[in-house]
Amino acid sequence: MPANPKPARLDGLSTAKRTPGRPRRSADIAPENTRDSLLDAAIVLFARYGYDPVTTGAVAKAAGLTQSMVHYHFGSKSRLWEAAIDRLMRQRGTMFRAAARDLAGLEPVEKLKLLIRRLIEANAANPNYVRIAIHEGMSRSPRLKWLAQNYVIPGFSVFDQAVREAIAAGAIPDMPVHDVTNAITSAASLTFSLGGLIEELYGLDMQDADRVRSFSDSVIKILFDGLLARPATAVQPAPRLRSPAKPRRTQSGAAG
Repeated sequence: MPANPKPARLDGLSTAKRTPGRPRRSADIAPENTRDSLLDAAIVLFARYGYDPVTTGAVAKAAGLTQSMVHYHFGSKSRLWEAAIDRLMRQRGTMFRAAARDLAGLEPVEKLKLLIRRLIEANAANPNYVRIAIHEGMSRSPRLKWLAQNYVIPGFSVFDQAVREAIAAGAIPDMPVHDVTNAITSAASLTFSLGGLIEELYGLDMQDADRVRSFSDSVIKILFDGLLARPATAVQPAPRLRSPAKPRRTQSGAAG
């Protein structure tokens, strides 16, 4: 079989050779912001194309900087990727507002519903995490193990625990916890990764605040109430009152 071809370079994003000496930066970007600018550009490119096709030169160009700045701040593409994930997940942590105090005292099902809403809101606000996770999940790379250990497993464990509590309380059927968590997180995540497709199909902007609330309501209703319509209880007609029996008459005409 022929050897695998080299990953294609990104259209319009050429690489630049690293030059010796002090790295140059764009005149309109302050020194303290160059690192964050590179990370933000890397997040977008890694989410769009995956790891392999993205070059450090492409990231630098997208950020309006020179490739030498990437090496100055991160040293290598792999370290750039890890730093980009760290920044993305810190941003995501501020969006996922299901703090312990929000969950305290809630019944298991209400806790699950709140977690689902917060996850949907975080994915709508920034779908790049799920897009990167999909790329890495398909390649089963060492990066996937790093991502799972540092971020995915801790996040899923919150849902796993909430599902276990709901099962123990008899609020939901006893099912494999991983099946329930996977079903919930997939429903709350993939729609926003496919936002462009959803817009083509239905003309909907899935990042619109009203649309996010509507989607959250629908997901929760389907998960906890079911998709089948429940017919209203038929109204039973009131029983007919029987008229009192008329007295029987004898042949003489007297009542018998």
